[in-house]
Amino acid sequence: MEWPDYYNPANTEDLRSFFDRYLKGVVNTWDSTPRVRYALHDFKGTDRINQIADQFPPTGVSYQRFYLDGRFRRLVPEIISAEVPVTYDTRVYPAFASFTVGFTQETVIVGYPKVHLYVEAKNADDMDLFVMVQKLDRFGNHLQQFVIPNQGAIMQDITENGASILKYKGPHGRLRVSARQLSDLSTDEIPAYSFDLVEKLVPAQVVEVDIGLLPVGVVFSAGEQLRLVISSKNEMGAMMPGTPAYVPPFQGQHVIHTGGARSSYLQLPVQSAT
Repeated sequence: MEWPDYYNPANTEDLRSFFDRYLKGVVNTWDSTPRVRYALHDFKGTDRINQIADQFPPTGVSYQRFYLDGRFRRLVPEIISAEVPVTYDTRVYPAFASFTVGFTQETVIVGYPKVHLYVEAKNADDMDLFVMVQKLDRFGNHLQQFVIPNQGAIMQDITENGASILKYKGPHGRLRVSARQLSDLSTDEIPAYSFDLVEKLVPAQVVEVDIGLLPVGVVFSAGEQLRLVISSKNEMGAMMPGTPAYVPPFQGQHVIHTGGARSSYLQLPVQSAT
């Protein structure tokens, strides 16, 4: 959990050791501290914390693509030959589209996810895209996790459709499509944008966009599922409790192209079994 971890006595002493070493020049044990410590969440109370590594993502991670199948709304490991567009309207509920994949064995995802999408806007010259990856149990229920120790009724109320700073609902990312130009710092794993060019859309134009998501560490057990949500707005709600969620100014239909020459995909950092 976020804020409780900050004030855990062991963690405050860890931070004090860092400050003593680099601000006071005190010779202590900081130099033997692991370079990377990360956590793997399972949303069931048995998180694997303080995983030690020399780098992030840790060794043994390979990036695997899961292609969007517009016909059956699935994520699949191979490109679908038929092009099937998926359309949603920003003015009509649900103003989003989702795709799922199930796991037949334990799967650990740790690193930097991204989506590569072929998109088109109808009746607008721009799009705001919000993407989120959710963990579902074997019955399809969305699993979430509080990052504070108070999970009482009031906390349930204010986090139901917002206050995402208090409840982890999955890694997410966002992009205004006119700012899609990538910079020289961009890699295949982590998109970086130049933000020095505005490329508005024209009717019937299909463009490619890369959207990076926040880094993730999640364990999926056999039978559990992953759901990719692509939306015109932030489906997690506002970050802070009691504040309105962002309403995009661009209204109309969003088209997500899948299959064939326009094979949109979700790229996941999958850790090999040890």
